[in-house]
Amino acid sequence: MTAADPALPDAPFFILGAHGSGSTLLRLMLDSHERLAVPQETGVMRLVTAHSWVPFWEFGGEWAERLELTPAELDRRLGEFYGALFSRYAARRGKQRWGDKTPFHVWHVDEIRRVFPSAVFVVIVRHPLGSIASAVRRFDRRLQKATGHWLDTTRELVRQAQQLDAGQMCFVRYEDLIRDPEPTMRELLAWLGEPWSETVLAHHEVQRAQDAPKVVEGGTRPTEAVDASRVERWRDWLGEEDRRYVEEQALPWARLLGYDPDPSVAPQRLTPSDRDRLFVTTAAELSERRKRFTDLDPTPPERPGADDPILPRGRRRRRIALRRAGSARSEMARELLSRLPPSLQRSVREVRRAHRRRQQG
Repeated sequence: MTAADPALPDAPFFILGAHGSGSTLLRLMLDSHERLAVPQETGVMRLVTAHSWVPFWEFGGEWAERLELTPAELDRRLGEFYGALFSRYAARRGKQRWGDKTPFHVWHVDEIRRVFPSAVFVVIVRHPLGSIASAVRRFDRRLQKATGHWLDTTRELVRQAQQLDAGQMCFVRYEDLIRDPEPTMRELLAWLGEPWSETVLAHHEVQRAQDAPKVVEGGTRPTEAVDASRVERWRDWLGEEDRRYVEEQALPWARLLGYDPDPSVAPQRLTPSDRDRLFVTTAAELSERRKRFTDLDPTPPERPGADDPILPRGRRRRRIALRRAGSARSEMARELLSRLPPSLQRSVREVRRAHRRRQQG
């Protein structure tokens, strides 16, 4: 695909972003399109992850192999099953295409691509001061934890962008969405391969007509219109000392996304000057820009434990399970082992080394 290619028509799409980035607003706007259905957060990919290991069982990584399922066939059947559930949801609303918005799906991009090979990703980012302040206020998080979440999520999304091409992932900034909603949504719908619809700008009216809940995920009120003044809300929630902390930790990555230290300043253009797009940046374009920021840490962030397979309780049983996984000889077992998150793969290697030392000593 080239940088100008839109996403595949009717491909499922996944909205990704850090907490407090505006992903719920974007979900509501896309869900108001006549063809698109995006439910409240489902967390479905943690269910998919659970299929790789029967929870709390030392033989949990072997169940599919015992049914003579290859990893590819398992992925295909999981995609058919869960895709049918989303398609049912869309059809009941008279829609033709489904999407999902769950923030922690940031950590499941590789799995999504295996289970839904045609899937595309819409990433929404926000200035760290605005995103972190929103997370502190709405999710009752400590400043340090909220800042760490923004950093880890941003680093993982940038890393994933380097693995994908222009038609598989794009980036939208919250500030552009609420300051220039129509041109931003026009570009986004064009990238998704969807026709323009005025309804995405009237999501508050559409959601009210659909009897949407008064409050949805993140405490968002779906019947509230887009409000550009929200860019400045962070000033009510972060003091000077908190602001300095966030700037020290997050500004290097914020600059990659085109942000000025002050969120009130319009962000820089991220797309090349020869492109018609101003507000939607493809994965390829962001990856090319990333090459200029050589001071940024290239190390992949640690995946949260909540998004790992659920291993047996207790140190001894966990060690046994990991040792069995590490000593697996079949193709299926090796394939499943390679799909474990890096943190679990490190645990497997440590358990195997400890086991060898005991045998030798």
